[in-house]
Amino acid sequence: MIKSQMYDDKELESVEPRSHLQLNLAHEPEHTYIFDEYSQEQLDGILDKVAFYCDLTLGLSMKDFVLREKTLSQIFVPVASFDDPDQQSANDEVVAIVEGVVYPWFGIAYRID
Repeated sequence: MIKSQMYDDKELESVEPRSHLQLNLAHEPEHTYIFDEYSQEQLDGILDKVAFYCDLTLGLSMKDFVLREKTLSQIFVPVASFDDPDQQSANDEVVAIVEGVVYPWFGIAYRID
């Protein structure tokens, strides 16, 4: 779905599949569609107890999603990224959840294990 909105000369980054990951939220829950029923404290409590599995082989960093993919970022907004202690900032982490800016479209790139 994401690749269909990207320019043909742009390639997704290679991602190493990993397990036992946490999510970093990019927005307050009330500013998202997918998590708007939760308070920040409730959602932090839930997400701290759940480990996620990323079986992606290709992905897009938060920074590239917003700054490089202008067409894509008009349709979708990144909601969360996979926590990666090897990255210098959350902006360099791979996008885990996207949602439509206007329409209720959702993209989730993980499995709960």
